[in-house]
Amino acid sequence: MFVNTQEFRKDALHYLEHGYYCGDPMGSVGYFEYWTERLQRCKEGYSVGGQYITGDHYFYLNFNQIKLTETGPEIENEKKKKSGRKVVTFPNFWDGDHQYFMALEQAQQQGKHMIVGKARRKGFSYKNASVSTNQYSSYKNTYTLLCAFDKKYLYPKGIMTMVSDNMNFLNEHTGWAKRRQSVDKQNHRRASYLEYINGQPVEKGYKSEVEAITFKDNPDAARGKDASLIIFEEAGTFDNLKSSYLATKPCVEDGDITTGTMVLFGTGGDLSGGAIDFESMFYNPEAYNLMAFDNEFDEGAQGTSCGFFFPSYRNKIGYMDKQGNSLVEKARQAEDAHREQIKRDAKDPGVYDKHCAEYPWCPRESFIQESNNLFPTGELMEHRNHVLAHGLHKNLGIAGRLVDSGKGVKFRPDDTLRPIEKFPHDKRDNIKGAVVVYQSPYRDESGMSPNNMYIIVHDPFGTDGGGASLGSAYVIKRPNRHSQPDDMIVASYVGRTEYQDEYNEILFKLAEYYNAKIGFENDRGEVIPYAKRFKKLHWLMSEVEIFDQTDGVRIKKLGRKYGCSMGSSQRKGQAEIYCRDWLRSKRGKDAEGNQQMNLHQIYDLALLEELIKYNSKKGNFDRVSSLLVGMYHLKDLHNKVVETVDESDGEDFWNREFFN
Repeated sequence: MFVNTQEFRKDALHYLEHGYYCGDPMGSVGYFEYWTERLQRCKEGYSVGGQYITGDHYFYLNFNQIKLTETGPEIENEKKKKSGRKVVTFPNFWDGDHQYFMALEQAQQQGKHMIVGKARRKGFSYKNASVSTNQYSSYKNTYTLLCAFDKKYLYPKGIMTMVSDNMNFLNEHTGWAKRRQSVDKQNHRRASYLEYINGQPVEKGYKSEVEAITFKDNPDAARGKDASLIIFEEAGTFDNLKSSYLATKPCVEDGDITTGTMVLFGTGGDLSGGAIDFESMFYNPEAYNLMAFDNEFDEGAQGTSCGFFFPSYRNKIGYMDKQGNSLVEKARQAEDAHREQIKRDAKDPGVYDKHCAEYPWCPRESFIQESNNLFPTGELMEHRNHVLAHGLHKNLGIAGRLVDSGKGVKFRPDDTLRPIEKFPHDKRDNIKGAVVVYQSPYRDESGMSPNNMYIIVHDPFGTDGGGASLGSAYVIKRPNRHSQPDDMIVASYVGRTEYQDEYNEILFKLAEYYNAKIGFENDRGEVIPYAKRFKKLHWLMSEVEIFDQTDGVRIKKLGRKYGCSMGSSQRKGQAEIYCRDWLRSKRGKDAEGNQQMNLHQIYDLALLEELIKYNSKKGNFDRVSSLLVGMYHLKDLHNKVVETVDESDGEDFWNREFFN
């Protein structure tokens, strides 16, 4: 708990009371000593009563004006809202700001960079502008680079404009005034003046500067520059975040020596084009020389690392004491009540998702993708966190391999095999994957699985060898009267083998093990040619043709005999609706009385991540693609009854060449 925090902002309080900082006349010894001491504090930090704040924090509190919400008395209305207004003043001391500025200094001392995920309305643009201004004002020959994907985050109302306003305030009210004769543009300010010597202009002064640049369509925008500080504003909006970051790193690194600091910021609710890159970097900071912090926020993530996170309940207006300490429990209770109200009153489930993304309690919530995603991301995230916290993905799923035996295909657990549990996967990961069984196949008295009880939904990868795309196959148990629970994923194989034949061999073994026909996207892949070569066409689902009276959508056959084409936006869009409805299909309540849906029967972490992050316009979502294809095949099977196998229909008959 912080006490006596007003001691850290005495200069600002003096200015607010008197309208000036130093009462000594300009040019006097007192004036010089005052501003020399303040400059030292802005560079080296300041301590009071054994409590330390960094130089950037000291500058922010005392020489950087912001628009701050001042709350008034509570209004007695049905929502118990408080009145407030924005005023131009100096920042208050907040414990969350202290935490951030200390982390920034620690990163600088260790030669690390920082990635920051945060809730909305936490004043980080002001803090970034203040750090940039302090760099410009306190250190000679520095170059600060402000980066954004779109210039709207820079000027005329973005961070670069804030920096310019700060510079003007320093020129008018402090002893650190600096001319900008050489460069003084909207996107570029340089502290220097021209002195004529021997009739020629010579640039003199601090020669520190701040420049704003955009990276849209150009990840190399900063290449060749030599920077002291680089700030990526709203990094989650970058379509090319990783490539931009990696291309810019040499600006602040010289071999193994870090010569400057890069800080990447992302705001919950504003993560769009670069959301996947931002999340990947946030959860793997060490790989990018980013400062790593213990992940104490995400449920089930204890013991793992992440970037710096600033939750919505930290420094929440109206929930801090007079010393700037966050009243965390009260803030969480208020936010929890607000979320419950949104759940209860909002007709569109996307409203709840959007709110959680903008005011997240944990990093996972800030990565909710609200645009171009019909799926119930809020519920999916809650379930994903539950699966992680209780280790259900490991306890309920057994990894192994399928092997041929004298009595058909058998499943053999193998703890040396690792299913792919991350999305997106890292290029360095082993992506061969493993068969995962969540529920063994039901066998009737004859020892066979009934026909039509299981279906495999499959999305192939396109070419042999390396690549980003994965093959994805899920076994779904259809609703039936023989075996419960049903209407759920019971097994999977997701991976990329060196050769497609190797993948297809696993796929067809999975079909034989569950007596499940394969529904697949027939626009690409080698499923049909493989089935022809090895006389396995009887394991393929017939080509889909559906006419849905409710939706008025007809999926016409294209004469391919097997599988389903997803070549049109109409087909894909309708499949997304079917998938959303399947995920939200109700299936009773749990022991605590909470409504359960089909999505609560999914224990594949990477699939849950894909569903949460899914974007219908762009991105590689192999697992979701297999479900989308499967939705049409499930519709096509809607009226087909699960029935016991007629042993007179042996495999030898179905393998005959004339059926090919």
